[in-house]
Amino acid sequence: MSDNRFPKEEKLISRKQIRYLFSEGKRFYKYPINILYCNSERKLERGVQVLIGASKKRFKKASQRNRIKRLLREAYRLERKKFHKKTPPLYVGFLYSDSKIESLAFLRTIIRESLEIVCQETKS
Repeated sequence: MSDNRFPKEEKLISRKQIRYLFSEGKRFYKYPINILYCNSERKLERGVQVLIGASKKRFKKASQRNRIKRLLREAYRLERKKFHKKTPPLYVGFLYSDSKIESLAFLRTIIRESLEIVCQETKS
């Protein structure tokens, strides 16, 4: 049976590590998501830790921000299987930056493409 959960060990929670991701990480934009990534300075239990966020500036209601974060988590959870096997320990951040909520199918394709880019960048 495959692991379809999104456990705590895979969530980027530590302020110190988040600060490290924003200061040392590389960035690129794939509509509608800003992607940040950097190598982890320590060994990670699950190999990758993920940060997911939505802007309060663009979405005033918490229910809208929560919906976007839920969609991003689900899209990542469904697309991460190939990604985990190919990468060194990483911190990855997905920051939603559009003012319109996109569908799960669209977000899955964006997450898949961005994970492939991160995979290629970290190998070289």
